[in-house]
Formats: sequence, C-alpha cells, structure tokens
Amino acid sequence: MDFHPIVLCTASRRVRGAEASEGGYIQGAADDHEAWSHGLTPTIFWSNKDKLMQTNEEDLPDLIAQFVKEEKSSDATPILINPTKQLYISTTQNLDLTPFDIVIGCMPTPLTTTSPALAKKIKYLHLSCQIGKLGSRDLRPQLPRLSAFFARLPPSPGKILVCCPTGKDLSVGVALAILCLFTDEKGVISSLRREGRIQKTFVKQRLAWLTTTNSALNPPRGTLQSVNAFLMPDPSASHAMEPDPMEPSTMKLAFQGANTSKAESVSNDIDASLEQQPAQGPPPDIPTALFTALRNTSTPWTFNRILSSTLPTHPSGTVNGTAIFTPYQPPHTSTSSLTSSPPTLLYAEEGEFVTSTNLRFSTRRKYIYQLKQGEADDEPYIAVHFVEEEKAKEGGLGGLFVEMGVLEREARSGGLLAKNREQHLCAEDLYTASWKFGRGMLNGVDKDKWWEVRYDVQGPKKDYFSDTRYTPAGM
Repeated sequence: MDFHPIVLCTASRRVRGAEASEGGYIQGAADDHEAWSHGLTPTIFWSNKDKLMQTNEEDLPDLIAQFVKEEKSSDATPILINPTKQLYISTTQNLDLTPFDIVIGCMPTPLTTTSPALAKKIKYLHLSCQIGKLGSRDLRPQLPRLSAFFARLPPSPGKILVCCPTGKDLSVGVALAILCLFTDEKGVISSLRREGRIQKTFVKQRLAWLTTTNSALNPPRGTLQSVNAFLMPDPSASHAMEPDPMEPSTMKLAFQGANTSKAESVSNDIDASLEQQPAQGPPPDIPTALFTALRNTSTPWTFNRILSSTLPTHPSGTVNGTAIFTPYQPPHTSTSSLTSSPPTLLYAEEGEFVTSTNLRFSTRRKYIYQLKQGEADDEPYIAVHFVEEEKAKEGGLGGLFVEMGVLEREARSGGLLAKNREQHLCAEDLYTASWKFGRGMLNGVDKDKWWEVRYDVQGPKKDYFSDTRYTPAGM
C-alpha cells in the first residue's frame, strides 16, 4: 500500500502529567487553532473544502473571513441540545431572551435588558469570564456557583439558555456541567443535583450529546480542563465543588430604562447583588493584587513555621518571628532598566528556631520576590529568587528558587490555592512548593488576611517539609 510518511518535529518541551495525553502535552504543537487559523473551523472547512482548496494562498484569509462572517450570522439562533427539551446554547450577538426562563451568561460584563418584564421574569446567573484562554481559566472558580444557583430554582426549571461571546467555548463548558450534574439519562433537567461520583467516561458521554447535536459544540482544551477539575476535583481539595457562600447565587437581569423614573419602577425587583457589579474597566489580575498585598505596608507579617524532618542530619522544630517586604532595586541598576524591570520586593525575616530537642537558634533569611509577565495570554506570576550578594552587586538577581503556578479559587473559604509551576532542583535536592491565601489578601479584610507556603524537600541528605503561616502582626 502506498503511503506518505509525515514526521512532526517541535523544539518545545513535553509537559508531563497534562490532561490531554498520558504521555504529556507538547507546547507549541500547533493545535491552538485560534492563533493561526483566521477563525477557520472543521465545520467551515468541510462545508467549503473545494472552494478553499482552489483558492490561492494569499487570498485565503479574505475568503475564510467571509465564511466565518456567514457562519456567525447563522449562530444567532440558539441551539437546542439533544436529547434535552430545554437546554440551549447561543452567542450573545442579536440575542433574543424572550423565550427563556433562565439565562446563564459567561462574559466579562453582565447582560442587560431594556424590558422591565424580562428583568422580572428571567433568573440570571453571570459567570464573570474574560474572552479567550483567560476566560477558560476564569471559568474554573466560577463553575461552583452553579450548584447554589440551581438549588434556588423550581424542581422543573423552564427553558435554560447558556451564552458566551462565541457560543462555542465557555457556554459549551457550562452546558456540559449542567448535563453532568442536573440532567438524567433521558435529558430531563432538574434543579436537584445528581448523586454519586462523576467519572471521566460519564463526562465524555455527556460531551457526546453536545458534539452530536452540533459538531461545533466541542470546547477547547482549556475550557474542558476547567470543567473536568470542577466535576472531578482532586480528593485533597475536599470542598472544591461547594459554592462560595460570599457570592450571590441568583440575580435578575439589570434593567436599563429610557429614564430614571422607569429604572426606579423596577428597582425593587432587581436583586441587590447587581449593585455589587465591578466598576467600568477590567479588574486587576489576581497575581498582581496578591503581590501588592504581600508588601502589607501598614504592618510586618508574623509567622509560625513547622519543620519536620525524617533524617537526624536536618533537625525538626518550630520557627517564630516576623517578616517584611520592601521595594528592591539591585545595586547598579540604571534608571532606564529599572522602568522596564518587573516589580520586585525584598523579603527579610528574623526569628527563633526551637528544635524538637529544645535547642534555640536565631535565624535570618532573605528572598527576592518578582512579579513576572507570563507568555502570550498567560497572566503574570510570582517568582522567588535567592539573594546572592555577588550577583546583586552586578545588578542581577540570585538563582531561581520557586515560581508560583496558576491560582485557583477555594470555593468554601473564598481563598486561593496554587502549586509551583515546576519542581525546583537545587543542587541534588528537589523542592516542591504550594501556597494558600486567605480571601482577605484580595478584599483587605484583616480577619481573613493570611497566607501559607509549604516546601517539601527530597534529596540524598534531606527529607523534610517546611510549613509556614503568615498573619499581620498584632492579629
């Protein structure tokens, strides 16, 4: 049999443990079609294959743009998901809300209506998500709100519409979660949550309901990963699927009347939670907000550290002391390079180490924290460096210690969790890090302002963990 071998090569590294493949996911594998396809999808390609194949390469972008525009005009009609009789997916463009009783919107700003009747009728849930890859990441902490929202609906909800700007990304992910949690085998949707543990095979079966209804309803990898993390949480995060008690669950559409008197006439029917919508303009990203909160200019941090070692060469015990963050500029850094360098803080701590055998030592430690920009659409992240005097004299940082990975919302407490982006090898010792942040780190409430960091260290001569909790001094 004749065949043509195709060898695919990439200079990118393989990321082990990714959900997409047991062997790991290769970054830059060209499967990120939104970055290079000009909006071309499999559906558009196969529907217009002959014309596309006969078109010169330089004319293809304009032709694809024409096909995409035509497809978007047809996407305005909500799609009923089979075998249900009440779950629809749609874009937010030219959206007619009249037929629906329940609307779930996944977009940066809430939906509004000029109809006071709709404002009274529709039960509305706004899942605040950005557009594109960042939206897939935003969806993860938003999904737990579905449970509280459905708990307040009648046992047999009416027509449900899930919408997002494209109608093929975040809305599909939310619809998949609804199919898994609140839909029986015949496609009947109830406000009562299904019992039992959800398995990956079950999620794939419900995803097939979407893709067989319309082949375009196949969410991108990032959205699917967020849905899987919600439906099948890590057992160590025992409360991952519980709703955030601080978040409003049910709200009505905001009414935008022609004048103030009309708006006031329906103001009593609009859920007060709408008054809590953020001001115009995008909110600061979470890593930046955390980095600012770490400095905690009003007071230093008090910390308590537990060291537990399985080897006698590394003593166990506790460390109690204070730590402070101050703005840091390495010596000999020019003004021009300072303006382009990432925000940097010097962490300095002093404490007393009391070993398990009751020996006491004074301790001092310094690190350099930097807020670094992620690649492409990735949000910033916090990196921790060692302080090395020789490199500092030359205007540079010390070696990299750890980097904070993706921050995820802990539903019950409203706090944040993160693990290291990669395990760090220091000489022969392997460091693994994880962080927890109280919600006061973002909203400024002192009683909830705390953070923790844990390091697990493995090496030929080390086997211990260090667990540290920080609270504002005087709390």
